[in-house]
Parts: sequence; structure tokens; C-alpha cells
Amino acid sequence: MFKMKRHALIFILILTNLAACSQGEENTIENEITNELEVDSEVVTDTETGTKEEVATMFQHVHGLAYELSEPYDLYLGTHQGVFHINPENHWTWLGTKKHRHDVMGFNFIDEDIMISSGHPSEASNFENPIGIILSTDKAESWEPIALHGEVDFHLFEVNASDSGVLYGIDVSGFYRSEDSGYTWEVIETKGLPENTQDIFSLISNPGQAHSLLAGTKYGILKSENGGETWELATDQETMISAKGAYKQAETIVAYVQGKNQNGLMKSEDFGNTWTSLNLTLDKDAVAHIAIHPNNREEYTVGTFNGNMYRTKDSGDNWVMIAEKSKSIVD
Repeated sequence: MFKMKRHALIFILILTNLAACSQGEENTIENEITNELEVDSEVVTDTETGTKEEVATMFQHVHGLAYELSEPYDLYLGTHQGVFHINPENHWTWLGTKKHRHDVMGFNFIDEDIMISSGHPSEASNFENPIGIILSTDKAESWEPIALHGEVDFHLFEVNASDSGVLYGIDVSGFYRSEDSGYTWEVIETKGLPENTQDIFSLISNPGQAHSLLAGTKYGILKSENGGETWELATDQETMISAKGAYKQAETIVAYVQGKNQNGLMKSEDFGNTWTSLNLTLDKDAVAHIAIHPNNREEYTVGTFNGNMYRTKDSGDNWVMIAEKSKSIVD
């Protein structure tokens, strides 16, 4: 097995222990980390239209990050307490009502009009816990369960970037695959994938071939060519802490890689065989979620486990921090 810097390995083990917790245990750990951090927001009124919106300046944990797939290509952040809309001027709006501000794990867009997620229900909701698979057709103002309600919480949840009908999820109960956009799921008996889900850090499917997968694990990067049924070691020299496929760009993924040969945020145009640096390496932190702009191939936004967020519009030549320690940076 490859060797990392000691602090990095310890950090990863902490993260994976947290990821495998039940909701009650997870809440306890997260509150200890954030010192009972609560979402800070204020209601403001648009002087031209008279409409009111709840603007957020603080959030809890990056649990998903995605650009919408059509204009204006705004950014959406999934967190422990719901979804936030972030426009190009870094104006943050907390979406939905208390009833629909769920703990959205693996939040993503499934097409131009539909958001998908897993996770846990808000305290004001009557949804079962765990929440299973939920959809929103109104940009996170409301959510409805469509599958596995009360059964799973996919902390690792993958929507293929070119064929959104193919989805994968990993729960403590097993490895799941859907071929119909999340409405029905099959539990896959895997061979070669670590049985302990704490040993799996990331899961990504090839935007050019939805049944080709990579998993970043404690033991290195594993590869499957049959939808997760069998796995082989691709490399034991590094692992992927997080990964995201580029929208309708075959073979192209972005990942936060740690190991002997590569460290930091990397881009690959051959599904992980070779990597190009995007010039973002973090000390005692790591990228938890990645958003790839669907139209501008040089724009990326990432969120870290420590609650920092960074954006580049020039393929990593310059990075701008848009949130620090779970607090948005607004000029």
C-alpha cells in the first residue's frame, strides 16, 4: 500500500469514520467539529421587485456541489442543513423551507430541471430516516422520495456525467446500482471492493462509459468494467479522496488525489490513467466535493472537509476563495 504523510492518513481515517456513522452519531461528531455551528442568515428585500429571500452567510459541511446544467449555470451547494444557491457574484441564498432543508448527501443534478440526493430528513420533515433517494423539480424548494425511503443513506452517490440514467450508491448495507435515474435499484454483489465502507473514499463512473468505474480506497484506486460487480487494483501508488465526472466529456474526470506520484486536485482525460495538476494542494485538509462547469471547461469549484470553498475560471492558474471555515465570503 502506498504511504502518505502521517497527518494526511490520519485525516482520511477521521473522515471515513465520520462518513460511516448513523445520523445520531454523525450529528454528535459534526457538532463537536463545528462547535455547534448553526446556519447564519438574514431575510433581505429586493428593492426593485419587492421579493424577499433568505440570504445565508454560514453553512454546515459541504455534502454536494454542482453547477446547474443550463444557463445561467449557477452553483448549488448541498449541506447538512439544505441547499444553497450561489450566483457568479457569490451571492448566497438558502433555498426551501425548514420542512425541506434536509441533510443532502451526494447532492447533484440529474438533468437541467431535476436535482437528486440521498441523506437524512430535516427535523421539521415527516420523511423517514434515512431519506433514501429524493428528487426536487423546483431547485430545492421541495423534495419528494422516489426510492429506498427509510432504507439507505448514500454518503457515496454517483450520477454518471453523460448518462444520468445510470447511478451508483454505497451504503453500509451494500453497493447499489440504478439504470432508470434512481427509481429502482439493484444490490450488486461485488468482488474485490473493500467490504468495510470506511475504506472507500470516492466513487466515479466514466462519462464515456457508464459501467466503467473507479473507486478511491484505503488500498489505492480500484477499477471495475462491469458496473461494480468485479474490481481490480488499478494502482496502489495513490488514491482519490473525491472525484467528479465532466458533463458529456468522455473519459474526463477531476479528482483530489493523494499518494506517491500525485498530490492535489488533478484532471484526467483518460479516466485516471494520467493526470494533469489543477494547482490546488491543501495542507491538513482535502477536497470533499467537486463541481465542473458544464459549459466553461476551465471553471471548477471545490469544497473541502474544513468548510472552505475555492473557484477557478482558468483551469487552476488562479483560485479564489469563496467560503472560509463554513462562512461565505461576500464582497
